[in-house]
Amino acid sequence: MSALVAFDGQGRWGLTLDCPARIAAALEAQDIAFGRWPLKALAPQAGAEQVQAAYAPQLAALGQRFAIRSVDRVRLAPGHAGWPALRQKFIAEHTHADAEIRFFLGGAGLFYIRTPEGHLGLLCEAGDWVALPAGLRHFFDAGDEPDFDALRLFTAPDGWVAQPTDAPAAALPLMDEFVAQLAEEVGVDVALAEHCPAP
Repeated sequence: MSALVAFDGQGRWGLTLDCPARIAAALEAQDIAFGRWPLKALAPQAGAEQVQAAYAPQLAALGQRFAIRSVDRVRLAPGHAGWPALRQKFIAEHTHADAEIRFFLGGAGLFYIRTPEGHLGLLCEAGDWVALPAGLRHFFDAGDEPDFDALRLFTAPDGWVAQPTDAPAAALPLMDEFVAQLAEEVGVDVALAEHCPAP
């Protein structure tokens, strides 16, 4: 499930939202765009061009908000040999000179966004897209065994370029611990549709 959790400066778990419409409203207050698109059937070997063609109307609408200049597709599966090194880069807090835009085609990933009060933990799943503005301090995790498939959209032609903030690691739960805690906080039997307004 998609979820947004507020953490205070000491890393304590706070307000938890599991409704995409409410997540989008809360993120909008932080100048972060978030939404969901219905998933389309794609061949496993489909490249970024095929994904772009399948989601052309949605991407065109997104392109009216962001000047998208390059696109790629990243897929990581459990057992990926390069993940430990990649993970260390991703979980170090950093910024980008351009917006970081992701559309999750499969799996899930966890973004942590620094706020004046502490951090927001944003768990994205298949169908979610998020656009973090340039200069926003954040980091990303996908757990001990990554399992995600995402279209990465860039407003600069150079692709993913991070500027580390050199901030010490925050006392926050990484992906696997976050998901386990979320299940306890929200409960596995919550009927989201009954409490969630249409996006």
